[in-house]
Amino acid sequence: MHELLKIAIKMRKTTFLFFLFAAVSLSLSAQEDKLITVKAGHKILDYFPDEIRYFYPEFRTGRVVFRNGIYSERLLNYNFLSGEMEFLQSRDTLAIINKKDIRYVGIDRDTFYYDKGYIKQWARGEKVIGMKERFELKEIQSRDSYGTSSAGASTNTYGSMPADGNFYKLSANKDMVFQRTRQFYIADPDGPFVILNRKSLLAAYHGREDKIKQFLKTSRIKFNSPPDISKLVDFLNKLD
Repeated sequence: MHELLKIAIKMRKTTFLFFLFAAVSLSLSAQEDKLITVKAGHKILDYFPDEIRYFYPEFRTGRVVFRNGIYSERLLNYNFLSGEMEFLQSRDTLAIINKKDIRYVGIDRDTFYYDKGYIKQWARGEKVIGMKERFELKEIQSRDSYGTSSAGASTNTYGSMPADGNFYKLSANKDMVFQRTRQFYIADPDGPFVILNRKSLLAAYHGREDKIKQFLKTSRIKFNSPPDISKLVDFLNKLD
């Protein structure tokens, strides 16, 4: 009877974790699909309150570890809109300037690396799998004399925006369409990150390409799907 009780508890925990993971995955998908249009004449910040602009609900104590071994402990939070790791100093919210010198940022149980943007560690084994998530400016719309919006420009980066990372404090002079997106990456433990796709995955596991090809064929992995990436990670952890 005792053993049956243990099994029942284990099954309940497994079921709970499954549904919890499914809920998180659905939430991520919904966030990625949602378009946010900032109307001309309005402040960008008004459309991105703290609860959707930041990774954590509040700034948390974390450690910024640099490549030279020096580290700094700060109240930290990741800003999805600016793509910056921010910290509190007195009453100011500032972004880390020397990002290229960062080895990693640790907040609670999360680890962030910097490689042309902050990449949150998703899994770590023989390789490191990470995810970059942020709001991207997808389109700038112009209005004609009738007040109808039309696409006037499109971009996938913030290169055309003010470079201080605080552009979202400005008012939009045209309708601007943002979307929260994610991209998975792969790297050696001490190597640079590359976008995770079929080609980079096969290159990372040289000599085991046939097993991976078979898995990808039967599993139909989507490289932007958190549940699929979890399946892939589970497979890779068991790969000989």
